[in-house]
Amino acid sequence: MKQLLFLFFLATTIVSAQDFSLIEEKVNSYPKFSKVENLAQQIASDFKTKEQQVQAAFYWLAHNIQYDLDAYYHPKNKRISFRYRNEQEKLEKLQAIKDGIVNETLLTRKAVCEGYAQTFAKICTMLQVENEVIKGYIRNSSNDIANPKTNSNHAWNAVKLNDKWVYVDVTWAAGVVNNNRWQPLFNAYYYNIPEEKYFKTHFPEKKLWQLRVGRMDKKDFYNQPIYDAAFLKSDLELITPSKGILDRNSTIELKIQNLRPNQSVFLGYSGYRYTVKPDKVSTKNNITTITTTPLEKSKQLFLIIDKEVMLEFLIR
Repeated sequence: MKQLLFLFFLATTIVSAQDFSLIEEKVNSYPKFSKVENLAQQIASDFKTKEQQVQAAFYWLAHNIQYDLDAYYHPKNKRISFRYRNEQEKLEKLQAIKDGIVNETLLTRKAVCEGYAQTFAKICTMLQVENEVIKGYIRNSSNDIANPKTNSNHAWNAVKLNDKWVYVDVTWAAGVVNNNRWQPLFNAYYYNIPEEKYFKTHFPEKKLWQLRVGRMDKKDFYNQPIYDAAFLKSDLELITPSKGILDRNSTIELKIQNLRPNQSVFLGYSGYRYTVKPDKVSTKNNITTITTTPLEKSKQLFLIIDKEVMLEFLIR
């Protein structure tokens, strides 16, 4: 049986889903801004359309703010409380808290998702672009399949451009975690996330922000397979299974649409060093059926196409 060494890693090359060619040369020349006002003013001076201004803010943050792994793994869990006399004072104090997050993000050049999202929101507000910070749920690995979180665990943004809401996630665009280390790796897919793929990775906490995209409940969101970045950027479509838990006592069939004949297909099983070839691969009407027999005691299955992890499942 032909085998490939199976390493748990993310791809080191990300092909842009959006065209940043009109803004990247200028933004790459920007200094390391420590004040949000200066960054917003520079963007407003260099770019005249709202689309390019928003792209510039997204691009600069994704390239200049490092994800704070220490804060993620060792959260301080500090509660913020304050008194207020009226609604206006409440809003002002809440804004002061958000501004503090923005200032710390730019001074330290580090943030978790809240810092990325609040800073992006602040820049958009200064550029007079309507925007919202969205709190909600994401899944990081196959261990999250069918394991719903009680509290939201992520923050991202919506911006209104040309009377249409565009969804962006600067945190996920900035890089990946590899072997517990942060690796800067720009991923333009997370600027203007396609609505048809939105619920594969993001699920808003508020019903309003769910319904603006479509209909799905939280349980169904968590029950899906994990869709990795390489799959999301491709034109591949998973036909079946729609759920992320596979039966270890049955032959597994994965049906993928738009898989090309020249693409290599391998399967990775947790607990095993090497990938394996499928038992069978057949294509009919542009739908490819990939058949595999679960390996003993393995708890996770990874679909690997052209040496990139595409989909992740649990085996039970």
